Amino acid sequence: MKITAIALSSILPATVAFTSKGPVPTQTAMLAADTATVPSPEKTIFDPLGLYSANSPERLDGLIKPLESSTLSATKEIFDPLRLYSDQSEVSGKVETSAALPFLPRPALLDGSLPGDRGFDPFNFASDANSLQWQRKAELKHARLAMLAAVGWPIAELMHKNIADAFDLAPLLASNDRVPSILNDGLSHAHFPAFWIATIAVAAALEITESVAENVSCKLNPTDYGFDPLNLGGKTDEQKRFMQEAEVFNGRLGMLAIVGFAAQEFVLKSAVVDQIPIFFKPLNVAFEQL
Repeated sequence: MKITAIALSSILPATVAFTSKGPVPTQTAMLAADTATVPSPEKTIFDPLGLYSANSPERLDGLIKPLESSTLSATKEIFDPLRLYSDQSEVSGKVETSAALPFLPRPALLDGSLPGDRGFDPFNFASDANSLQWQRKAELKHARLAMLAAVGWPIAELMHKNIADAFDLAPLLASNDRVPSILNDGLSHAHFPAFWIATIAVAAALEITESVAENVSCKLNPTDYGFDPLNLGGKTDEQKRFMQEAEVFNGRLGMLAIVGFAAQEFVLKSAVVDQIPIFFKPLNVAFEQL
C-alpha cells in the first residue's frame, strides 16, 4: 500500500504539469473561431486586374466593385494606358496622352502651341504659366550655348595647339589633348582669376540687360533677341515655325552631345576627335587611326 501511494503521488504532479491551466476549448468554440476567419460573402471585392472570370460566383453576385467610388469616378478622370481595367467603360476616353511619353497624360500647359512642344514634362517643372516661360527661356539659352559648344569642342581639340603656337602661347588643353572640363580637371589650366572674372562679367552683363529690357517692355517671344543677320528666320508663319522648331530640336541634341563629349573623355581618357576621327578628320587620317 505504501508503494502504491508513493507511485500515485509521483505521477499526479507530472500529469498536472502537462495539463493546460485554462479551460479546455470545446468543439463548438473551435468551430466558431474557424467560422470567424472565413470572409463574409457580403464583403466587397476589388479586382482591377480582372482576375475573376465573368462566370465567377463573386462577379455574378455583384460583390466585385471598382477601386474608385462612384463620386470619385464622376469627377476624376481615370487614365489606363496599360489597359489594366477589365471594364474599359470605367476609363475616361478623353484623356490626351503625351507625344513624348505616350503612357502619361499630356501636361495641361503643354498644348503644342510652343515650337518643339511634345508634351515632355514628367516632373511637372512647368506647373504654371510663369514657370513655363522661365523654363522655356532657360531651355533655349542652354540649347544655343550647347550648339556653340558642340562645334567649338572638336575645333578646339583640332586647332588649339596650332593657334597657340602661332601666337607663341602655352596650350591650355588637358592631358591627351582633351578640352578642359570639370571632369578632367582641365578648368585649372585657365588663367585665374582673369578668365573667370571676364566670364562672369559677360554673363552678368547679358542677364542684367535682359532683366532691364523685360521691366521696360513686354515681348511676345522672350527668347527672340532680333539676331538674324542672314534672314534665315523665315517670312511666312509656317517657315518661322519650322525654323523655331529646328532650333529647339538641334539645341536639345547639342545639350546631349556636350554631355556625351564630357563623359566619353572622362571614361576613355582621350580626345573626342581621336575616338571617332571619321567625323572630325580627313578620311585618309581617320582610316589610319582606325
